Amino acid sequence: MDIKCSAKKHSENNAICFCYNCKKYLCNKCQNYHLESLEDHQLLNVDKNTNFENIFTGYCKEKNHCNKIEYFCKNHNKLCCVECICKIKDEIKGKHTDCDVCKIENIAEEKRNKLKENIKCLEELNISLENSINELKQIIEKKNEEKEKLKLEMQNIFTKIRNALNEKEDELLIQIDKEYDNLYINDNLVKESEKYPNKVSNSLEKGKSIDKEWNNNKLSLMINDCINIENNINDINKLNENIKKCYSNDKKEINCSISENEINNFLVNIKEFGKISSNKSFKWKSGPNYTLSNNNLIATKTKGGSAYNCNILGDIILPKNKINKWKIKLKKYTYTYSGWTILIGVGPSNLNQNEVDLYNKTWTLLCGSLNVSINSGSQTQYKENKGKLKEGDIIEVIMNTINGELSFSINGENYGVACKISLDISLSPFVLIYYEGESIELLTE
Repeated sequence: MDIKCSAKKHSENNAICFCYNCKKYLCNKCQNYHLESLEDHQLLNVDKNTNFENIFTGYCKEKNHCNKIEYFCKNHNKLCCVECICKIKDEIKGKHTDCDVCKIENIAEEKRNKLKENIKCLEELNISLENSINELKQIIEKKNEEKEKLKLEMQNIFTKIRNALNEKEDELLIQIDKEYDNLYINDNLVKESEKYPNKVSNSLEKGKSIDKEWNNNKLSLMINDCINIENNINDINKLNENIKKCYSNDKKEINCSISENEINNFLVNIKEFGKISSNKSFKWKSGPNYTLSNNNLIATKTKGGSAYNCNILGDIILPKNKINKWKIKLKKYTYTYSGWTILIGVGPSNLNQNEVDLYNKTWTLLCGSLNVSINSGSQTQYKENKGKLKEGDIIEVIMNTINGELSFSINGENYGVACKISLDISLSPFVLIYYEGESIELLTE
């Protein structure tokens, strides 16, 4: 909405500037009068893009407050008037009654010192922000390329089974987009961030100008501009936090790697074909002798007695050519001196979950006795002097499908490579529980 001239006889004219001395909006006629007769008055040009709410008049902006700005609230970093600090509290008074308030003269030196710090901060931001935006563009471009490559791989697979999988193909392509939207900040962040270099430059120039032309006769104006610069820096720092989150998400990857053998198997079981997942998005499959929580992340052995008959598989095949990691918490765990009670690791994806003694067909960490032990197929390798595990401990499995190395960490301490596994077979996460009542939880970030 256009702002009209404050003069009654020119009230139909649009305002083109604001006079700090008169505290009035002026049309072109009033401006000419000021330029000719009131040369010492300070005018601010305004246009349709001007945010009139932020124009500083020297008067309090609270509704029904008509007083000059004379005070500063330290709690809210805000200029205020005598009614704002009034001890009488009602709907329009006492907004800063209980705050730490001082005269604006008393805060001037502190604000000017803060301004000098902010000028230095803006100079640094002016240099770093452009680099951050360019890096952000590269990250998003890289992720878009990865996404398109993954989608193309998916489309190539579907050409072999098109008649049976047309609907499933569309579903998975959409899911890829959703996975990337969930993991990576999109192009809108670039569009938002590109607005800020000008904001930094303008704030920097404004700060230098204020510092150079500091005028105690216009103290409230000076401090108001200082506050605006502080607010701009806060906005820019928030943007940088969002950019850092994008950097963090750049480390995460999504994979859909399907072999020819898997394609043939999927053609037989077409209705269950297809899953797009990141390396930590899997859940546990249902199976005999245990129950799952509603989210399929907690598995508890509920029957079968004390025996090697509670085999739990993850519902994914580990992607090839990458480092796969996941963490498992010993939710309910029984320590024994002479044996083990839970196995955690990987196993062939085609394991029969009804079979007993599957620990000889898997590669796992043995949870029990006084040692942390590694079971490599049918041969056990013991890692001595690692101490006993306890309920609540967290085991991380690291399966490198680039070179076939399997390793583990316990509560953040890595124990190195446990064994090498052939990459000719497809692998899935695996857990075996011995005692009834024991349970494990798959942790997600």
